[in-house]
Amino acid sequence: MTRFIQTSACRGLRPTDVGAAQLLPRPHLVSRLMANREVLRVVAAPEGFGKKSLAVSYAELAFEFAHVFWIRGESPCLLREIDNGEVASAVLKCDKKVALVVIADVPALSDARAARLEGEIRALLAAGCEVVATVSPTRDTLTARFPDAVVVDGGALMVGEREDDEDRAHGGGRGRPLTLDRRIPCLRWAERGAENLAQGLVHEDLPPALALASWAMLCIGEGSLANLGTLEPSDVDVSFLASSFPYLGIDETEGTFAAATVPLEVARRFLTGRLGELAGAAGLASADEAAALMASCALEVGKSRRAARLMEALASRRAVSQWLMREGWRLLAARAAGEVLALYEIITRTRIAERPRLNAMMAWAWAQQGARAQAIDYARRALGAADGPAEVRLAAALAAHDQGNAAVREEMENELALWMAAEEPLVVEGRDFAPALRTAVACVLCRRLGTLALDQWDRYAPTSLSFGDASPLEIELLLYGAALALEDLEARGLLAQEGADAALLCQAPLVRLVALCQRALGELLARKMPLGFGALRAASALERADGPLTVAGLGPLSTPVAVALSEAWADEGAHRAEPRKLRRLSGAVAGHGPRSARAIDEATAHLAALPHPAVPEAAGTPLLRLRLFGTLEVRRGDVDLSRAFHNRKKVRLLLALLVLHRGQELTRDRLVQMLWPATNPRTGSKNFYRLWQDLWNILAIGDRCPYLIRDQYGCRLDAALFTSDVEHLERLTRHLLFGAPGDAVAWEQTLYDIQESFSAPLLPSELRNEVVARYRDRFASSLVDGLIAASARLLSQGESRGALWFAREARARDGRREDVLACLMRAQMAADQRTAALETYFLCRDFLAESLGLDPSPEMAELYQQLIDGRPLAAHGR
Repeated sequence: MTRFIQTSACRGLRPTDVGAAQLLPRPHLVSRLMANREVLRVVAAPEGFGKKSLAVSYAELAFEFAHVFWIRGESPCLLREIDNGEVASAVLKCDKKVALVVIADVPALSDARAARLEGEIRALLAAGCEVVATVSPTRDTLTARFPDAVVVDGGALMVGEREDDEDRAHGGGRGRPLTLDRRIPCLRWAERGAENLAQGLVHEDLPPALALASWAMLCIGEGSLANLGTLEPSDVDVSFLASSFPYLGIDETEGTFAAATVPLEVARRFLTGRLGELAGAAGLASADEAAALMASCALEVGKSRRAARLMEALASRRAVSQWLMREGWRLLAARAAGEVLALYEIITRTRIAERPRLNAMMAWAWAQQGARAQAIDYARRALGAADGPAEVRLAAALAAHDQGNAAVREEMENELALWMAAEEPLVVEGRDFAPALRTAVACVLCRRLGTLALDQWDRYAPTSLSFGDASPLEIELLLYGAALALEDLEARGLLAQEGADAALLCQAPLVRLVALCQRALGELLARKMPLGFGALRAASALERADGPLTVAGLGPLSTPVAVALSEAWADEGAHRAEPRKLRRLSGAVAGHGPRSARAIDEATAHLAALPHPAVPEAAGTPLLRLRLFGTLEVRRGDVDLSRAFHNRKKVRLLLALLVLHRGQELTRDRLVQMLWPATNPRTGSKNFYRLWQDLWNILAIGDRCPYLIRDQYGCRLDAALFTSDVEHLERLTRHLLFGAPGDAVAWEQTLYDIQESFSAPLLPSELRNEVVARYRDRFASSLVDGLIAASARLLSQGESRGALWFAREARARDGRREDVLACLMRAQMAADQRTAALETYFLCRDFLAESLGLDPSPEMAELYQQLIDGRPLAAHGR
């Protein structure tokens, strides 16, 4: 008898590697093990499905761990005992009353060892001892050797409706749908469930082709098996994957997969170093090729953001550059602007042959983010290339026109008019995009031509377009042009809810436009594609004009399109609420160890103690609380009014303008000019009274609205009855600029508060209003000024870590300012990050030379010289 078998005896105690906290009662599965106790019971499932937990539950319920042996299969001692043929004899000699032997995590066995283990198990069964074995699907050699065995596989271990109902009865997950993620035990109950799944897949003895196909499904998320292409060679046994790994969500009948949610950060951690080997076994050239194929597969099924993040996680910088140049326009059409900017940050110092094309992409990415200055800057770079192709110049000019002021728009219209006059073809990847793009350009030039955008759209729209053959990008371009036409009609008051132009509604051009929009939107949904940039604008314009179009027999939006539009806006809000560039700092703040929770509580109290402007609350009148940064939120006391503003863009804008001009009287004419700068005053006044009444109805309490004041002097919100995050930002900015730093803990929370509350720009969905754009630029600039000042003060106090955080935040918000880069360089030098400081200097030098033809300032040059000479950082104050 060996010591290994002796130490495997439980003697009434639970195995040490399965704690009580990990166990959840699953009586229906224990009953399956009890159904036939005279045969071998095999629990064969992937990691994270609770194999050992089930075996422990059975041993505890049936025997209370008395006369139970828990043999750990991962120990090499088990292989020695199998080779010696002493497993059964040692168990029986150690405990003559042995009742149960559990072989946990049976290892990979050769045929000879599997035969010997079969003999040992049969000897135990013959002696009246029960045997339960847990094993992963790829190492299960026992099921075939024991035809009468009771097998509990991964499908049986999935959470079913009954367990879900029991969870809900105890308050767990009430009302949540039973999705695949909630059916997988580790994703539902474990703290690190995704890591369990990924680690288990690494440890499976899968052939390389099967392993690569499995990882591809987890990384892509969902799609068609046929779309996997070379990632799923013809010899892959899809049936085995479907039955053995339920978390892949394979439907063999439909030929699709919808895998469980595994963050790409987790996949990267477990795939690093293995992807190249798996790719080579599947006939691919490199890990980069495999990553690019996965990302392109994700794009095909409309998962654009997942595709971009996949490349960021798994591909090299060079591969990211090549893939972005190939797929960047598709990402932008699908509203993945944030991900495009993240990929650009990775490759920004990479040599790229087609730099003008990349600059045009960045112009549109910044435009979608509502960053006017950056969008115009990158557009000018693209237009400044003498040999830039036509599609690049057009894209850049459209982006700058979309974000520019009157002077910029006029400049860009000249560029667009030249292309329209030439009527050149526009061939991209073998397809002629000129008809769709010419429609959009014509709508942009409508005012210059003295016509309605509708007339221009009807003249140039490709009526012969076959949607079945059109690419998603081509459809999005066409819908973008249609949106411009509808927005022009809306701005002129011709599609107002009351007083719409009846003659216009009966015209054939409008009928054709609406019909083509509905066909195009339906085609995108039929392909299971999300509403992209053009589709979202067109569908929103149709919804805003729902009343007049319905009266004319042209609407409303179909139910599927309306649902998709609502989901798209929800997704847009959620995506903007979590900017990816701020996660690193959040992790750094949370990673300070035991003092973090207490520190954040203390810091929150410190922020609450900052001077707030008095906001008295009138008796019986709840305070109005508004959020303008990111998603618009409006709360009246405890009542959320945000949904009432959904799809009421002008009402939202009117409320925002009143909030931004807090305490100021705004005349009706001034508000009309801000809301409809291109509309004649008479039409604008008519529309304004309707908007004011709509806002009054939303904010009203019964038959009164104490928040809105309109008299002979002007219109305003009662400053005593509302508060907003605009005030919060101004307090924080003043605190950054002029307040004494105090302790470092409070400044950690100050920065954390800035990230959480002001990660998204002011009213990001309002892209065309110049008043909002001016406020957006002002707030962004003043916040960066404050971050620079805070970094300098912390640096003077010896807080190099805090100074570096604030400098990085300033760089993330505006990396084009030389004072920001100088601030970052000083903080990096103080933190002994010499390499990073050098990179910052070279970035500043290259940017100034390329964009402005200037050399770095004497201050930057002095910092560089100090760094090269190894001198300590000189004192610097601002």
